[in-house]
Amino acid sequence: MRVLVTNDDGIDSPGLKALAEMARQRGHDVLVAAPGWDASGASASVTGVSQTGEVITESRRWESWAEGQVLSLDATPALIVFYALHERLGERPDFVLSGINRGANTGRTILHSGTVGAALTAYQQDCSALAVSSAVQDMATTAPVHWDTAVDVAGLVFDWLIESGQYAVLNCNVPDAPLEEVLGIRVGGLAHVGAAQTSVTEEQGKALKVTLGGEDESTEVESDAALVQKGFAAVTALRPVVQDLSIDLAGLPEEIRPTLAPR
Repeated sequence: MRVLVTNDDGIDSPGLKALAEMARQRGHDVLVAAPGWDASGASASVTGVSQTGEVITESRRWESWAEGQVLSLDATPALIVFYALHERLGERPDFVLSGINRGANTGRTILHSGTVGAALTAYQQDCSALAVSSAVQDMATTAPVHWDTAVDVAGLVFDWLIESGQYAVLNCNVPDAPLEEVLGIRVGGLAHVGAAQTSVTEEQGKALKVTLGGEDESTEVESDAALVQKGFAAVTALRPVVQDLSIDLAGLPEEIRPTLAPR
């Protein structure tokens, strides 16, 4: 199976490489294509930088990876997915993995997440996807992230989704802790707010990572944010853009009749 691995933290994120290695070790044909810059908070934006009418692409070298398997693009994660699924980066992927994000992507705030935006874009293009985040508590800390824990959980969810044969987009948040401290995998709904990361750049060029939301929602017992706070890995099935049939639009004016102002 051909798997596209992308993220919003950028091509140099260790979480990206960890997720890509997980897919490759399972024998899949893996293409890594990620932004050349920190695209946190990009949501499903389809923005790219071009000088010639084509998004600027640079091949990167990773040890033991073949030439052309790892690409850095001046584009948002969603645009990269869109490109790949329209065979602009080679053969069309059968599955999209997005992450591993440094920081949680939980609750309704995932609307702003580039990690989740990439996965939702894949689903809109008839491709199953899995977004994965490590729920780092303090984004300012320089302490090592437990990437191995997120990889192990992501591998279980990835294998299950493929074996189930279901067409879906899943969002997985994993506690930033040793694997033996994770209480298990639970299915959770979206928290009322939740958390997602964005990147703010000052005029001097200094980048600052900001967490959106981030409220304590432990009282929402079965929400994704609450489950992660308790020590579980939380998996949520998402729905992309759909028509809302719950709103009664009867009586909405159907005609536009311009009125001439009196002279």
